[in-house]
Amino acid sequence: MNEYQLIKDVTYEYDADIGLAYSSPCRGIWNIVHIGTQIPGCHQIYVCPTSCLRGVVLTTAEMHAMDRLSTITVGEDNILEGNMEETLHDGVVKIIQQLPERPRMIMIFISCIHQFMAANYQRVYGILRKEYPDIDFVDAYMDPIMRRKTPAVPSLTRQTYRVLQPAEHLASQVNYIGNWFPTEEYSDLTKHLRANGIDIRELSTETDYDHFKQMQNSAMNITYHKYASLAGKDMEIRLNQKWVQVHMSFDYDVIAQDMNHISELLKIPAVSPTEIQAQIQACEDAVKELKQLVGDTVISLDYTAVDEPLSLAYYLLKHGFNVESVFIEVFTEDEKVFNDLRALKPDLKIYSADNWNMRVMDRQHAGSVLAIGQKAAYYNNTNNFVDIIWSAGMYGYLGIQHLCELMRDAYLHEKDMPDLIQHKGWGCCAK
Repeated sequence: MNEYQLIKDVTYEYDADIGLAYSSPCRGIWNIVHIGTQIPGCHQIYVCPTSCLRGVVLTTAEMHAMDRLSTITVGEDNILEGNMEETLHDGVVKIIQQLPERPRMIMIFISCIHQFMAANYQRVYGILRKEYPDIDFVDAYMDPIMRRKTPAVPSLTRQTYRVLQPAEHLASQVNYIGNWFPTEEYSDLTKHLRANGIDIRELSTETDYDHFKQMQNSAMNITYHKYASLAGKDMEIRLNQKWVQVHMSFDYDVIAQDMNHISELLKIPAVSPTEIQAQIQACEDAVKELKQLVGDTVISLDYTAVDEPLSLAYYLLKHGFNVESVFIEVFTEDEKVFNDLRALKPDLKIYSADNWNMRVMDRQHAGSVLAIGQKAAYYNNTNNFVDIIWSAGMYGYLGIQHLCELMRDAYLHEKDMPDLIQHKGWGCCAK
């Protein structure tokens, strides 16, 4: 069985989720522990069997953030005695009493066993909120059995902002929802909004809990990543905040359309055509210089590095690069992007990075490979790779120019791929 399919042989409805999966050594993508530590003043409590606790404890220890996490072990006796709810309540109370400082917010993560046993955990949270009115309790979930309905990262991204309540909105304040990396340096949208007096709130830069909660006063929520859509929709319904989803596209026109749409909604001047043309020219200069350097070097990329890998593949191919393969699980970009890419390079290889047969993939490659993303680097067995996840705060023309710089550096300087890809939570540090 081939590990890949040619894009000409797959449809837009392609979905690689066939059940049995292979977990590669690539650990750069953030998990629920990493996300929970981004909220200043938040303490996480995991209520799980011992085997489930092992992973979250190891992740927290690797981050040197054990003071931000507590655990409540669920065992067979809890199932036999039917005291799941009492164990949850009493364990949380004991943890609060023993903490050196009263946390402003507590995320309580229940696990699959609570779903199996139909535990009334919402009742427990109601009691805790009455007993500790000064603490914001948030229900969070570590239940992979629900991954088809509500995957862990989209679910927790939504729950992260559940502490925000309906409030008066400020026309000059907006939120970036679901961003774990600051967008100050490599985002045209950030640059444009700030130049027009818009205050941007994003969790990646928050260091104070009260300041974080002021996000409820924003007039608009902007999401870049697909996993943040659940949060954007939820906040639009609960808080009556306008939700706008931008495309993490490499299409110059799409970038301009998204930025000008947001400008229109905020009643600020659109990005001037002169500025757009200047940035497009800067992109063209950067990509031309990169192409002269890398020549016909094989390029491979994956979905963990950028949100729209098909758009990036199309952009690079249109500029003459030798893009050979894309590692992806499901197509989430506009169908037009897929169709344009298939027409441009029908023999583009599409790999399912998590498919069971990838464990025996022949990772040797004739010639050098420049990879974008950890999975592309691992499966192509190359040390020349761009080590990023989730676009790393890059957006728009400035993002394209910076990605060219990262590709240039990756081509010229090898990294220790086997070591780097095993580090959990790329770029994450606890607050």
